[in-house]
Amino acid sequence: MRTFFSTLSLGARVLILIYALGYPLALAGHYAHQFELYDWLGLSPAVVWRGEVWRVFTYAFLAGGVIDWVVSLFWLATLVSILGRNWSARELWGYCLLTAATGALVFSAFQPGMQGVLVCNGAMAFGLLAAWYRLYGSERLIMLGLGEFSVRQAAVLIAFVDVLILFFCLGLIALLAMMCGGLAGWLYLFLRGKYAMNRRSQTLDSERIARLEL
Repeated sequence: MRTFFSTLSLGARVLILIYALGYPLALAGHYAHQFELYDWLGLSPAVVWRGEVWRVFTYAFLAGGVIDWVVSLFWLATLVSILGRNWSARELWGYCLLTAATGALVFSAFQPGMQGVLVCNGAMAFGLLAAWYRLYGSERLIMLGLGEFSVRQAAVLIAFVDVLILFFCLGLIALLAMMCGGLAGWLYLFLRGKYAMNRRSQTLDSERIARLEL
């Protein structure tokens, strides 16, 4: 019997595993007094501007607490498993890193001198919700305890809950920065759709010309 995890592509599995292991590994290093993963990988704008650019990606794979870790892991696994149907591992990873980096850079631009550390996968979550909305919006699903929804309605509802959580837990600036990550994902999907439409148009025109020549 195939498990949920075995049906995912290798790239999707690695993405989920990295997030799943990040928080427990950070706790293990902290309580064993061996290393502080958040100090190495969390988003610290003042340090990012001094050259530690990997932090604009790695902060998105660490959770701010056990509840954040469980909830974020559930939605990450759910959305990645859906989007992985149509995307290659390279595109999936590229999309997630694009949204994470955009959120981090916007936050760092507004808080350039901040010495503290931010860990949050909000930008990636908003980006994945945007992709779910655009690519599967017309599909229907049943949400436990709430009834039947379209994917568009479900994505908007989940995004609204995320907005409230981020606002009360991290503040307005962090919320806006993470939403910019989602907007970057939306813009990527828009340009991707335009490019695909242009390619189809060029292919059809070439086929018409070939038929006329015959």
